[in-house]
Amino acid sequence: MNLKEAKYKINKDIPIPFYYQVKRMILNELSNGSLKQGDKLPGETEFCECLGLSRPTVRQALNELVSEGVLVRKKKSGTFVAQPKIELKTNTGIEHLKHYLEMSSRECSVEILDLCVMDGIEEINQRLGLESHDELIYLKRMWKVGETPIVYSATYLSSERFPAVLEKDFREINLFEVLEVEYGIRAKSRAVKIESTLASKYDLELLEIDRTRAPLLCVTDVIEEEGGRPLCYSVTRYRGDKSHISYDCEA
Repeated sequence: MNLKEAKYKINKDIPIPFYYQVKRMILNELSNGSLKQGDKLPGETEFCECLGLSRPTVRQALNELVSEGVLVRKKKSGTFVAQPKIELKTNTGIEHLKHYLEMSSRECSVEILDLCVMDGIEEINQRLGLESHDELIYLKRMWKVGETPIVYSATYLSSERFPAVLEKDFREINLFEVLEVEYGIRAKSRAVKIESTLASKYDLELLEIDRTRAPLLCVTDVIEEEGGRPLCYSVTRYRGDKSHISYDCEA
């Protein structure tokens, strides 16, 4: 992106904020292919000198693109075009995420963070239709695209009903495959709640996010089998700077 070229000009005769013109300038270069993933942008000083703008104006434009996940800052290196966000469909649950990403030509791996039996948790047991004292299987996993963690999930299900789950390697298979093969049970429906939240200190460390107040997409699922009996309950946290959720509906 050579700011000294004639096409990079700020129009001071129109009622469009200067920072927004800079932002659109960068987005246009991305859309026409002049800027690509991994490309380094000029520094703030160069933007200011070539476009005749103040540093706060340029910084506002860059900050907004960083917060939207379009750009990424690297310490002592500069500002670069970020990897495109991962599009997640609302009908794509966490159990199908690895397959979905690989179908989108992204290299995906699953890391098992924990798999154990734990005491019942009243709120979760209620969601699963269990007695408050019933033990739970706790399955915690993280998904990476390349070497970058993008999401982790905690899944709970009945220990008494599904003991075979404890013996499986979930790096290559998903929970639904195990339930169908071992128990002849198929997941039928999914109740979903999606909300935005800020990453905790634990989230920042686990997902290797290098800034505070990072946004996460928190997705809560209750999966039911045919007949409406709950199978499992999951809480999944997606990096907001690496993904977005989309859905299709009738107009």
